[in-house]
Amino acid sequence: MMRIGAIHFLNAEPLCGHLSRNDPRWQIVDSSPSELARSLRNGTIDVGLVPQVEACRRPDYRILEGHCISCLGEVASILLFHKKPWEELQRVAVDQASNSSVALLQVLRHLDQLPPLEIIETASNLSLLQQDSTIDAVLLIGDAALKHRSRSPLDRIDLGMAWKQRTDLPFVFAVWLTRTQLDPTVIEEVARAAQLGIDQRPLFAAQFSKRYPDVLDEGAARDYLQRCVRYQLGPPEKESIEVFHRLRAEIDPALDRHWQPRYYGEKS
Repeated sequence: MMRIGAIHFLNAEPLCGHLSRNDPRWQIVDSSPSELARSLRNGTIDVGLVPQVEACRRPDYRILEGHCISCLGEVASILLFHKKPWEELQRVAVDQASNSSVALLQVLRHLDQLPPLEIIETASNLSLLQQDSTIDAVLLIGDAALKHRSRSPLDRIDLGMAWKQRTDLPFVFAVWLTRTQLDPTVIEEVARAAQLGIDQRPLFAAQFSKRYPDVLDEGAARDYLQRCVRYQLGPPEKESIEVFHRLRAEIDPALDRHWQPRYYGEKS
């Protein structure tokens, strides 16, 4: 039985929300993006929606064509809340939910010719900025970022917009990734669910706002899914993945500067 890794942040609902959970040919495994990346790495899932930075970790990884989670400018759900100016930041608290967002934060520093940030992995929340005087900023992602986006008086940087301002490219946060030969029905199911889910974004927005009225009302949830988040993996998104990796390799000598993303079905 094939195992498909799914996440249930609001931005992933259009890709994952319609995956069939009753088909005996596969099992849906729900977890956070970073946990799914680890599961894919150790072989406990066969394909998963994972942070795009995972794609360069193994030579046998392949990105599924068609869909991703990306933005072109404001993303609204990847926010750096800070109490010092950007140029003066040193220590940032992050959670472990998305490796791509943390990597993007360091690449933005690199593009601005600023020192890398010290990353403190913790259950990040905005109260840390009051409780710990050594923490200069907190990176919130997903629903936590959306919840505080319009409520916190703190200054914040939208990392999607910051990337667009510096590169004029979309930013890809997550891709469907595999390291094995997939049953064609699994690929068909991933594409089918995405096609249906993207068309039903208003429905997901309504459902989310009813479940979590303290995060977003229906109008804000619909605006987020239809304006801020993009789902097509096209040429600009593929270019962005390559540019982002080259910039990461300039920071981290352990990364292969010549790595190129490989896509499922292409010849090696």
